[in-house]
Amino acid sequence: MLFQAMATAHVFDNPPWRLWLAFFPAAMIIYGIGLVFARWAFHRTYEGAVITGMGASYGNTLLLGIPLIFLVLGEEGLLAGLLIISAHSLILMTLTTVLLEGGRAEGGGTLEIMRGVVLGMVTNPVILGLVAGLTWNALALPIPGVLNQVLLFLKGAVVPCSLFALGATLARYGMKGRLAQSLVVTVLKLLVMPAIVWVSATYILELNVIWTAAAVLMAAQPTGVNMYLFASRYGTAEAIASTTIFVSTLAAVVVMPVLIYLLGVTQS
Repeated sequence: MLFQAMATAHVFDNPPWRLWLAFFPAAMIIYGIGLVFARWAFHRTYEGAVITGMGASYGNTLLLGIPLIFLVLGEEGLLAGLLIISAHSLILMTLTTVLLEGGRAEGGGTLEIMRGVVLGMVTNPVILGLVAGLTWNALALPIPGVLNQVLLFLKGAVVPCSLFALGATLARYGMKGRLAQSLVVTVLKLLVMPAIVWVSATYILELNVIWTAAAVLMAAQPTGVNMYLFASRYGTAEAIASTTIFVSTLAAVVVMPVLIYLLGVTQS
């Protein structure tokens, strides 16, 4: 799906700078608020506060965001969502790694962990699909008719497979404590961040209604599983990470229909 969408999109004709400016500065603001709040209100360690900031800004854009946007906004909304995903992990995971390693101040393990992050990203099927599609697009190569039909057929499996994987994720992590802090992170993630994105996209950058809706819905995705993976890797904030993933995903069941209604945009 990622390859087919990026290979046929008019990305290079009009780079989506305004879309990225609507989304990522808001993510940085929420990251900072989550970090500071965890550090000073909940008295977390520096590393625990960084993990909390990540959880407040890093959404489940793939398993839930893409199928939701595809169903609600169609192909144009899907393109906007994929363009956000193309930089989402790169920016937020790199930032988190740098902050955690800087806080550790242990020179011995920095290179190894950075190499692990880079290796993980270049072998990530999301990154591979995006890069392969963009490369195909940049070379102006057509997708053969039979291959394109196969890709379109496989695209139809995205929604059910994603929802099945999402259910498995919830079953895996569940609630493990730190409920009050997790609720704060959930409010930042599901309500405050999309509100900032909406104001920026609507009144400052003046995106069209479909891309504005896509950016807002992407911003409102519940916390992604990478929060727990980072918490586990660094041995801190595992309880809040697990609980936040669970609570924010359940809360999204209520928040998403309301946001879709308020945005008033669906595919015809």
